[in-house]
Amino acid sequence: MKMLRLIGLQLKVNFGLSALRWYLKHDLKKFLSSLGIIALMIVGVGPLFFLYLRLVQEMYKVAFLFGQTEVVLASSLVLSSLLVLFFGLAFVMSVFYFSRDLSLLVPLPLLPRQILGAKFSVVLIYDYLTVLPFYLPALWVYGANSGAGPLYWLAGAAVFFLAPVIPLALASTFILFLMRVTNLSRSRDTLRLIGLFAFLAILLTFNFFITGIPAGEEAEFIARILLDEQGLLRHASRVYPPALFATRALTAGGSEALLNFTYYLGISLAGIALVLLIGQALFYRGLIGGAEVRGGKVISRETLARKTAGTSSPAWAIAMREIKYLVRTPIYLFNSLALLAIVPLVLVIPIITGGGVAHLLASLRDAVPRVVQIMGAAGITGVMALFLPAASSSFSREGKLFWISQVIPVSPQDQLRGKILYSLLVSSLALPLVALAAVLLLPWSLPELVLALFGGLVLSFPAITLSLLIDLLRPYLTWDSPQKAIKQNINVVLAMVAGGGLFYLLYLAGRSVYLAAGAALPVYPAVLGAAAVAGGIFYGVLLKIAPARYKDITV
Repeated sequence: MKMLRLIGLQLKVNFGLSALRWYLKHDLKKFLSSLGIIALMIVGVGPLFFLYLRLVQEMYKVAFLFGQTEVVLASSLVLSSLLVLFFGLAFVMSVFYFSRDLSLLVPLPLLPRQILGAKFSVVLIYDYLTVLPFYLPALWVYGANSGAGPLYWLAGAAVFFLAPVIPLALASTFILFLMRVTNLSRSRDTLRLIGLFAFLAILLTFNFFITGIPAGEEAEFIARILLDEQGLLRHASRVYPPALFATRALTAGGSEALLNFTYYLGISLAGIALVLLIGQALFYRGLIGGAEVRGGKVISRETLARKTAGTSSPAWAIAMREIKYLVRTPIYLFNSLALLAIVPLVLVIPIITGGGVAHLLASLRDAVPRVVQIMGAAGITGVMALFLPAASSSFSREGKLFWISQVIPVSPQDQLRGKILYSLLVSSLALPLVALAAVLLLPWSLPELVLALFGGLVLSFPAITLSLLIDLLRPYLTWDSPQKAIKQNINVVLAMVAGGGLFYLLYLAGRSVYLAAGAALPVYPAVLGAAAVAGGIFYGVLLKIAPARYKDITV
């Protein structure tokens, strides 16, 4: 009973249900604006959702030719579960160990498993938003095309509610052990960050070796899969076996479907039980030392004089402040750099080990026009600048300490320039990945490589300034956990949606110029020039509204 009450309280606090109820009664304008933001997000994500739905439909048509349409469901479950596992690591760490309400909950007569169970429920509900856009299209496409009955849709709803449980349980178990092992170390933040990236590296490596196609046996391997009645289903679920039980629960029918659903439900409940059991033993031990402040380093007067003698520009000082804040907060560092860590692993592992992927890339590079390769590589850098939350949560991450930025003797304009510089430095970490891909996979000349790298920086500029503009207009400063400044910050999603629309317009502009001119050369100045102009407009708006916004924002 205590856990159920605690779960209800956690849901009200984390999802702002009480605030929305208050706004509905006393501030209808703010209530409607909140609904409007949600509607805007749905409309913005709608085109991407539609494209993914079309992709699933085409995948179903291909699988239908081989009589293995179940692979559509399995693939969606595997993809959504892996995303929950990958991106849930930092979320779990933040909610479990860095929430401000822990100082209130721990002294209460509650068992560790009760607190942990309530927080696990909060993360689980958020992860339904991760599963929904990938699982729902597959469920609809398979059900609509196969003429599934009511039991299929009921089972589909049950599988949806269970889908994030197992990967979230794995992430939670790993975090409990990681926090217990590192909690008393002076370098605990560094060790935790290394542990998170090492866990990702192991998962990706395991994933490739499990699902990879043996080099030199590609044709035979694919033939065996296609000739086997459930070859595609088994191969797709090798990296995540519970997806096989869930898929068969939806497609087998009769007692076999019930048996597979029982297996899937049993594994899910076992995962929850494992988290609560381990949490009962390790949760409080992982909290020990978590709030300790490391003693300051003693320096001599000579060292202090040397460090304070020189001066730097205000913008550079702000950029360095942002970098230090990023490095000192593992939650922010992992969220900002996880994507940059995943990409090279996905790229390098197939190349080192060989196999069908390397042959596929070699065949594609000759079929894709060079202008598409170069602008595509530049676009990757721009998209990473958009998806990395360095800019879209820049103001929000300051939280209740934003008043410091309001009183320091640095103008809002200089602070904005520092934040732009910091965001460009973070997004430029993608440039070595582009260079690595070019050296290993693409026959580019040195000028073409330089053009791709320069184009990436230019495309990053409007993505960063647009993201900063959105976060400055409505910063989220009242979070009680560092992870909420990113994961529960609507500004991050709005920036992705708005930036996605901007990049789509740039793509249309480049395509139109290419078709009109019949040559690749005019595409570069057209796209990069348009990106620079858009970035300049957002930058000008930022400088104009910054002084007033800094005065109006209250914490």
